[in-house]
Amino acid sequence: MEAEKNPLEAVRAMMIDTLEKSRSATQSYLDLVERTMRGFPNIKEEQVNEFKAYVERQVAANHAFVDRLLRAKDFQEAFRIQGEHFQSQLKAAAEDAARLGAKMAGSFNRPTS
Repeated sequence: MEAEKNPLEAVRAMMIDTLEKSRSATQSYLDLVERTMRGFPNIKEEQVNEFKAYVERQVAANHAFVDRLLRAKDFQEAFRIQGEHFQSQLKAAAEDAARLGAKMAGSFNRPTS
């Protein structure tokens, strides 16, 4: 009823519905990427699982961000949501870089046989 009174609410409702539909399409794509990676020669299970977990975290964070943004009550809330998302993405990128750096350093320190 509210959506009929306010055209912006109708657009918001349509965008929320589209976001929900995109979740299943995204999961199908991730499954395809996983199956493709498993077909690579010399790929390790750990590599596939790490990559899949990383992409799933990013996708989940982006879906949550868009969902929260679409449900914002006003511009002030939307800007706050954007700022929080940006900060969380920077923190995640720093953590990913630290993990990658530690993994690379560990590979250089392995004893040679």
